Amino acid sequence: MPDPAAQPSANPEPEPASEPGPTSGALDDAAPETDREAPPADAPEEDSIALATPAATGLRLVPALEPEPEDQPDGTVLTAEPEPDGDRPVPPEIFVPERPRRELLSLDKPEPPRQPGTGRDEMMPRIDADEAMDIAGSPRADLRAAGLAVPKMHQLVRRGDTAMWAFGVRASEALRWWLDIRQAAEATGWMPVLLGAPEEWRDNGEAIIHEGDDELARADEIDPAELLHDKAAEAGEPARGVPILPRRGDTDFATPQREGMVGLVETDAGWKIPAMFPWKGSTNWELYGAEHAAVLRSWNRRFEAELVAMTYDVVELYVPHPPSAEEAIGVAGEAYAYCPDLLDSGVPTLEDLAEHMIRSRAWYFRWS
Repeated sequence: MPDPAAQPSANPEPEPASEPGPTSGALDDAAPETDREAPPADAPEEDSIALATPAATGLRLVPALEPEPEDQPDGTVLTAEPEPDGDRPVPPEIFVPERPRRELLSLDKPEPPRQPGTGRDEMMPRIDADEAMDIAGSPRADLRAAGLAVPKMHQLVRRGDTAMWAFGVRASEALRWWLDIRQAAEATGWMPVLLGAPEEWRDNGEAIIHEGDDELARADEIDPAELLHDKAAEAGEPARGVPILPRRGDTDFATPQREGMVGLVETDAGWKIPAMFPWKGSTNWELYGAEHAAVLRSWNRRFEAELVAMTYDVVELYVPHPPSAEEAIGVAGEAYAYCPDLLDSGVPTLEDLAEHMIRSRAWYFRWS
């Protein structure tokens, strides 16, 4: 859940009940770009990032948003004639992260370069034929083969045979890099995670990683429901009451609002990363890499939660399918058991937390 200190001071506008909650990075299936159908030439331009992603990610397709009806000078409203079901074109299978309305999003989409000679602004493939910057074992060659040319990177952390590679990014580019690399992960085998400031990862990540052995194997032995039940009993009864915080539908992430690093780990699931590099940002709550992996795996299966950021003491998740209103209080109880500091840092009641978890796709956790 977003850190109140990291949120804009102005309250965002309430989201109309008729619209689905917006998101900024839904990770959905898509066919390779060469297999996709081209959209009609007169298709309206969308305020969303459209990226191709390999098929078989196992995640749901999100259709592009419908354009608003256009008012005419005489007061009439133009609407498209409905097409017969048999003639309705099949929408192209493309990676379409749903995006919140512009006034609710603090991270602006990067301006695309202009294609020479076309007069059109479109995202050009970032292909780099220069192999001189490749370092043995780095993911740079795999990403280049998938059409992504990343800057020179370095090995940030090594644990046994597993390494984390990283490169620096500006705040305005961090979320775009995460999206690009995540949507290509099926082809490259490398998962991204935003890591925050470089100084937090000095000395092989000593400040962030504890000396766990095989935390990933230990995660398989943990029942997340039992773990969270025990932690809830330890945390005590949370404050209850009518929600007083304004309704929010934004998807703002705190970590990409500052310059930092993008980390890359060779794995098939982002929820494994805190266990592969045993994260100790919540040692004051006696949660280590295995516990985080068990909880994040549970939320991934139920809500398709994706790890976006893992910094010194912060974990941020993108949740494309948040809980329903009926299950929100129960999931808010899980979040409170996972991170009791939430109700000590600006979220006053469990009902406020539940309200937020229904409306927002950005779940922020910080252990103080």
